[in-house]
Amino acid sequence: MMGTMKKHLILATFVCVFTSTACLKTRTQVRPDDSSEASESGHEGVSAKVKEVRPQDSYAVDEIKGEITRLNGRIEDLERAQQKDGDVKKEKEDARKLEARIVELEEAQANMLDSLKKMQNVAAADPTTALEKGKSFFSDGKYDEAAREFSIYLKSGGKNPEEATYLRGEAYFQTKEYKKAIVDFSKFYEKYSSSPKASHAVLRIAQSFEALGMKEDAKSFYQEVVEKYPRSKEAKEAHKKTKK
Repeated sequence: MMGTMKKHLILATFVCVFTSTACLKTRTQVRPDDSSEASESGHEGVSAKVKEVRPQDSYAVDEIKGEITRLNGRIEDLERAQQKDGDVKKEKEDARKLEARIVELEEAQANMLDSLKKMQNVAAADPTTALEKGKSFFSDGKYDEAAREFSIYLKSGGKNPEEATYLRGEAYFQTKEYKKAIVDFSKFYEKYSSSPKASHAVLRIAQSFEALGMKEDAKSFYQEVVEKYPRSKEAKEAHKKTKK
């Protein structure tokens, strides 16, 4: 029976992780518009627009540095071009636009570094505080805030990952983030199968699959609850589902 449960848990985690990461962006893209064409003087046009920068992670900071270096190089090219052709006015305007964009990028870079610093300070804080804040938010029904605090706690290496994992899974379930709930409850059961809350964790996995329209997967977990925890209150609820 334990072998069957582990297979289901592995499948559950794989399905949720695979399907939930398809729409995630892992890097900030900062690059010039491919549609820009070379000018008559033989150097690049400056109509290229840099895509908006979103501070996803520290990689964005490096990319902004690279973009600033590239634009500084373009300014140098334009200054040299001024000495070779007569269209000085256009070259000066192009250089002005590039310099303005560099200022924007430098401001974005500073904001990102500030955000990263704040995140690092939060991670370095006492993880116990995050757990207590998460439980307080959870009691007040503020499940999004609770999940955030539990995540901070778990990333900070708190000493009670069992409670934090379970409560975060429950917070995700309450906000209908069923894929994330399945992942957390699967991790919980795999690590804490002897916990008094294990039967409820498996029930939540079944309910999450059912909410996602994956009825066959849900039914197999309902059956696990009935067979593994026949005397639990969760088994009574799961038993009704296996008869449908």
